[in-house]
Amino acid sequence: MAASTVAGSLVDNQGFGIVSRDVKPRPRRPLTTRFYDGLKGGLQSLDRFSRMHDRFVLDDRRQRSNTLVCVLAGYKPELWPFVMPRLRLALPDADVCVVSPGLRLDSLAELCRSEGWSYLSTATNDVALAQNVCYRLHPDASMIVKLDEDMFLLPATIGTLLTEYQSIRRQGAVDPGFVAPMIPLNGFCYRHLLEMLGLLEEYEARFGSARMATSGIAIQTDPAAALWIWEKTSPLITTAERLAIKGTRRLLCPIQFSIGLIVFERAFWEEIGFLPVYRHRLLTGISTLGGDEAYICGQALEKSRPGVVTTATCAGHFSFGPQYAAMKSLLDVHSEIFQR
Repeated sequence: MAASTVAGSLVDNQGFGIVSRDVKPRPRRPLTTRFYDGLKGGLQSLDRFSRMHDRFVLDDRRQRSNTLVCVLAGYKPELWPFVMPRLRLALPDADVCVVSPGLRLDSLAELCRSEGWSYLSTATNDVALAQNVCYRLHPDASMIVKLDEDMFLLPATIGTLLTEYQSIRRQGAVDPGFVAPMIPLNGFCYRHLLEMLGLLEEYEARFGSARMATSGIAIQTDPAAALWIWEKTSPLITTAERLAIKGTRRLLCPIQFSIGLIVFERAFWEEIGFLPVYRHRLLTGISTLGGDEAYICGQALEKSRPGVVTTATCAGHFSFGPQYAAMKSLLDVHSEIFQR
């Protein structure tokens, strides 16, 4: 029976009577317990501060939009002539902030000035920390688009992702942690793409089983596989049209997803305690690259908010690390593949 506490008595909400109860003072906790709890609370506050703060320079052109496009850039300038014009055409009504973790480039600052975008450079070379700082500096953004500088967009990519996110939430079958486009060079997307385009048998005859995985597969390690997938799916707009004929599919991702382009809610970022910052690794020179990806995907699983890939739009991923040199050679010789 429901009850509310009033001056030490339990009062029946239905008015059937009062049950008196002695109210005893709470016993004083031992000093060691209070010390431990205080220390724990202090460390938690310090960890939160550590995740959210770094020395930075912000060229501030914020418009207080409810959508933020955060572009991690600064390490692959040879791709900017190809990806930045595509980004410009794909932008919705949003704040755009280009973020350079651990460096500041005059050329990138000038590009952002000419485009009217904000430019954030942080002192620490850590993508998770840089993102946390960026998101903290855009408190009005309820929706976040996280984008890497090696992603090739179509004009409708970002807008479609935002629309798909809201549609998936309204339908209610899942509460997405993030939504991503169909990306040909991706350890999860590629098998679905090959099946939808009728290319699976040809791929497997050359590169072996098209297993969906986060590592240890040709699509992420073999330069020839990256070259092949780009040649088969260029121009991206044609691939998007071929997928559209099949009807939109929404694919739940059961593995760690490569987060080169994802859309998610600010509330999800807050729910998972922001992105992790491993200061001890940074201090000892251990790379923290990929820590944000593993954490987001792990938390999406833990919170029952899966990653969802929509085939309603596409984006091209230039390469994974072991494939970069070969892909750069292809770019130098056949740049038209990446301009369409």
